[in-house]
Amino acid sequence: MGVNDLRKIKDNKPLLKLLSIVTLIFLCCNLPSLTLCLAKDLFPPPNTEVLVSACKYPIATGVPDGEVLFLHEVRTGKMYLLDLRTGEKRTTPNDPLLLEKGIFLSSDLVWLEGSLVRPDKPGYRPHYILDLTDGKRYELLDLDTLPRLEGGKFDPKNYAYIQSAQYIYIHHSKNTLVALSADFRTNPNSRVVFSDSAEELVQLIKNLNMNYELIDFRLYDTDIPSPTNKHVARFDGIYLTQTNQRITSGMYNYFKGWYYDDSAIIVQDGGDYLLTFPGLSSIFMYQVQF
Repeated sequence: MGVNDLRKIKDNKPLLKLLSIVTLIFLCCNLPSLTLCLAKDLFPPPNTEVLVSACKYPIATGVPDGEVLFLHEVRTGKMYLLDLRTGEKRTTPNDPLLLEKGIFLSSDLVWLEGSLVRPDKPGYRPHYILDLTDGKRYELLDLDTLPRLEGGKFDPKNYAYIQSAQYIYIHHSKNTLVALSADFRTNPNSRVVFSDSAEELVQLIKNLNMNYELIDFRLYDTDIPSPTNKHVARFDGIYLTQTNQRITSGMYNYFKGWYYDDSAIIVQDGGDYLLTFPGLSSIFMYQVQF
């Protein structure tokens, strides 16, 4: 832009007025947000370390083993796994269902939740397992779609699909069980999904003398034991497993997951609930004083 062009703009008072208004609106909309998110980074709560800046509008999803944390930076559009041991960022496959329907089973496997309608209905979408190491999907056999007994009762012989599995996962708020065998990638019958009330699913696995892992981090619906089972996260705080003594109060909806060695928990503060600027929530590593 030359000198003459600048003079033309200077002489064009309506244009200058419009530019001034646009600049003012931009500053009013962004400066408070920027100031608040920087303040959250510079002045975190006691005993915490900021893992992801609030300025990136992060959304955190816990992973059961506590080795990694799945992060979506809304402002940058980036999605990755944050290695909690090394701080390394691992890229994730570009799967369209990962962000909206992905529920982590481990650092490498994600359950992509299917549709609620049956296969014979419009809009049906199967359940899948997404392998994060290579981006491949594996369709799950839905035991709810198998032939039923008289009166619509589930055929107990189909529990054999679950009994043959090595890994059982239960999601309480979704009332769903996922069962995988070691050869699930090559054997379609060794990867199944089954729905019932969470209480019934837990009792079923106990009756089968099997173990299961929780994949639901909503403390509204269940308690979340730590990776070493020394502690348990509940809606109202962190407890010692053996003595049931509460050592930290008030997890509520801030809890996102455990640290791999029980030394800390991952929390996302409630900025987006307390303030009018959406997304202003830093993600912290909170070092619990055990």
